[in-house]
Amino acid sequence: MKIPLTVRMVPSITFRAWLTPPPLGVSTAARDREAVADLTPMHFGGVPGYETGSGPVVIAAHGWGGRPAQMTAIARRFNDEGYRVIVPRLPGHAGGPATDIKQVAAALGKVIEEVGWPEVVVAHSFAAMVIRLAFRDEAPRRVALLAPALDVRDALGVFGDRLRLFPWTRRGLHNRLRKWDPSLWPVMSTVLPDQLPDAKVLIVHDPNDSDTPFARSAELAAIRPDTDILPVNGPGHSRILSDERTLDGVARFVRAAPLRHHNVA
Repeated sequence: MKIPLTVRMVPSITFRAWLTPPPLGVSTAARDREAVADLTPMHFGGVPGYETGSGPVVIAAHGWGGRPAQMTAIARRFNDEGYRVIVPRLPGHAGGPATDIKQVAAALGKVIEEVGWPEVVVAHSFAAMVIRLAFRDEAPRRVALLAPALDVRDALGVFGDRLRLFPWTRRGLHNRLRKWDPSLWPVMSTVLPDQLPDAKVLIVHDPNDSDTPFARSAELAAIRPDTDILPVNGPGHSRILSDERTLDGVARFVRAAPLRHHNVA
């Protein structure tokens, strides 16, 4: 892919590119339609998405540039486990307009207002950062982080490498992101033991993931109480979502705790 020189050189343009999800290809869109064909299309507080099953609520959140279709294996497994699974199409989805983490977290909040407090949240990649913002004060009883993006500085590095940004453009993008909302920087750039308060957390990650570093997941598992990590070798960043080892591990993790119903006023 040819990267325009202005994107590589001009921090203000680079920042716009940072906020713009990747496009959705025609063939991918066709496969996605087949993947979600057995799910029910819905709107949750104005946020489009899909649902399947009945019972306590599970929210399965895709990452930046992701799509609900990527979460269908998770949705079907939790359906079989006796849950109502909500798969929203959040801002930042592939082919969507420019957006930011605050808008994604706000959309997730609208989903929760509509469907009720989730028993479980499954978050892929960038969604791991979103839920740390959305659940600052209270979290669901169980949180599964799949190939999580835990530190925005790692994402900036991958973004810079893939777009072949010049050194001053990397620094400019970093500075713009810090100044954009200084209160968010600690949420996006730190791995702290008190995030997702009172939740039990399972991290599933491929040690050779080239998009999000396994080392950051291992760091969180080491410092945060009630946090386990399941290394899954081979599937990489996206295929981990449908890997049977992932599905089995998350199902065992959720079965280990009794249900706790929480009604949203």
